[in-house]
Order: sequence, then C-alpha cells, then structure tokens
Amino acid sequence: MKALKKYLKKRKCTISFLLEKQQQSYTPDTFHALRVEIKKLNALFNLANYYSKGFKKKKTFKPFKRIFRQAGKVRELQVEESLLEEYFAFNLLPEYKDHLKKLLTRELKVFFLITNNGLSQTLKKKYRKIVPLLAKTSKKKANRYMDKKRTKIEKLLRQNALKSKQIHPLRKRLKEYEYSYKSLNYGKQNKLTRSNLILPELLGEWHDNRIIIKHLKKVIDSGEINPNESAQLENIKASFTFENELLFHKINATLPCSRL
Repeated sequence: MKALKKYLKKRKCTISFLLEKQQQSYTPDTFHALRVEIKKLNALFNLANYYSKGFKKKKTFKPFKRIFRQAGKVRELQVEESLLEEYFAFNLLPEYKDHLKKLLTRELKVFFLITNNGLSQTLKKKYRKIVPLLAKTSKKKANRYMDKKRTKIEKLLRQNALKSKQIHPLRKRLKEYEYSYKSLNYGKQNKLTRSNLILPELLGEWHDNRIIIKHLKKVIDSGEINPNESAQLENIKASFTFENELLFHKINATLPCSRL
C-alpha cells in the first residue's frame, strides 16, 4: 500500500532528523518526540509482522527498541524533575535535586553513546527490509488486522471497572491502534480520539505518576538521601499516590462513553 510506504518514509525522515541533532540542542520535547516516532514505527512493524511470517520483527526492531528504552530513562527523569519543580518546593530538596541531576547526566551520556555509534547505517538497513512487505499489503488484510486490534481494546473498554494492572496495556493498545489507523490513511483521527479526548490524557497522567512513585520509593528505600529530605520525599510520594487513586477512578468513570 502506498499509504504505508509514505508513512514509513515520514517516520524515517523524522527519526533521522531527531537523531542527527546536536547534543546541546536536545530538549525534553526532543526525547518525547523521538519516543513517539519510534512507537509509530513499532506499530508499523507489527502491521508488517501480521502480513508476513518471514518478517523478523523482533530482530528488525531491536536497535530502535534500544534507543526507545534509553530515551525513556532520560524522559522519565525529565518528567519527574519538571513535575517536582512545578508542584513542590524542589529547591528545599538540594540533595535529591543533585541526585536527580547526576542520574540524568548519566542516562544522557549512555543515550548519546548509543546514538553516535554508527547507528544511522544500521537503521537504514532496517528500513530497506520492511519496504517490500508494506508494498504487498492489501486493504483487506489491513482491515482484518485493525478489526483484531479493535476487538481487544473494546473488550477492555466494556468492563465496568479496570484493574490497575490493565491500565498501561490499554494505553499501549490505544496508542498502537491510533498510529496504525493513521498509517493506513483511514482518516485524520479515529472515533475514540474525536469523541473522547480525556481518556488518553488520564491514562498518560496515571502512567507518569506511577513511574515517579516507583522511583521515589526506590530512592527512599535505598537510604541514600538524608532523613529530613527522605521524609519530605515520602510526603511527595503520598501526594502522587493520592492523585493516582483519583485518576484511577476518573479513568473507570470514562469507560462507559469510550468506544472506538
């Protein structure tokens, strides 16, 4: 399908542009954009994997997955730093602020080591492998694939209440469905996005808070931070936990009006 080849070309150009930026010009938005583009590419690879048993998706996606994960480590620390600065007196936590800064510097160093190690040529080879598969894709097969994806999502949406462990899988499935929908050129937006903008936002907020809660718990349990700051971090963790409980109830409240 021409639409899929065009979509792949756009992802290729955008990812290359982001990876070729100078280190000093990278911002939190750059890391976010890079992760979104790789998610779109992953959705496209899953589509190709459905059409061709000969396509080795896991092997083909491996270098992209490595970038995605490392960019995620950087992104999580950036989000935590941003939220703590916005909602809490972060300057009153000098030791933890310094701790976050050191962690971020370390993860940034690893990220740029990965992306500067002859990665461009490796990625170009991966792109070439998938083009022939996309060209053979039929609209009939694409519709069948999307029907399967939609069925799994609607099964979750039909529940009266999600369990906490089901929230992240729902978020991932919605994102992949949205990216696949756009790659097939079915339209600018799917029905869920048009009729219910709030659910994806709630899922995203819940996920970000969960990451911060886990990280704060890890730091507090390690005993590396002085007792005074550790006690403040415990209070901050409790605030994020309470907010996530509210988000959890809001997410379940939106399910009855959320349909694809």
